[in-house]
Amino acid sequence: MENNSAPKKIKWRLNLFDVIFIVCALIAAGLILNYSNRSDSGESIIPSSTETIIYTAEFQQMRGDTALLIQPGDALVDKVEKRAVGTVVSVEVRTSTIGQKDLATGERIVTEIPDRTDAILVVSAQANVTDSQISVSGYDIRVGKGITFNGPMYNGIGFIIGIERGDMS
Repeated sequence: MENNSAPKKIKWRLNLFDVIFIVCALIAAGLILNYSNRSDSGESIIPSSTETIIYTAEFQQMRGDTALLIQPGDALVDKVEKRAVGTVVSVEVRTSTIGQKDLATGERIVTEIPDRTDAILVVSAQANVTDSQISVSGYDIRVGKGITFNGPMYNGIGFIIGIERGDMS
């Protein structure tokens, strides 16, 4: 007796779908090779200019006297991507505060946080400026954006609270 349950080999035949798929794959490969072999003229698609910007960042609740280690002239580096984000121009250190609700009256009161300080840094950097963004070494600079940084002997977490451009024309 023969076993009819054995699978039969199906012979592959070229059909219209296969032809369309192969042609699309060849076109895509050709486009990739064409664009990868082009010599870059150094010009960006989006027109941009390089200018010096000054931005202000607030670093909150730094432990102990860490904020006192920040000095003008210190180079700051982004903690995550390890990109230079500017040079400290000036620093203002103050005691950290937090708004809390008074449970007896329901009002918000400002309370100092012991052993914590805030630092307001004014930072100067060479930025690539376009119509839609300002970036320093590829790091997008926007008001309200969180920033993490490393300095020579310190680090911090904060927010960008202001940006000044040199030429507003």
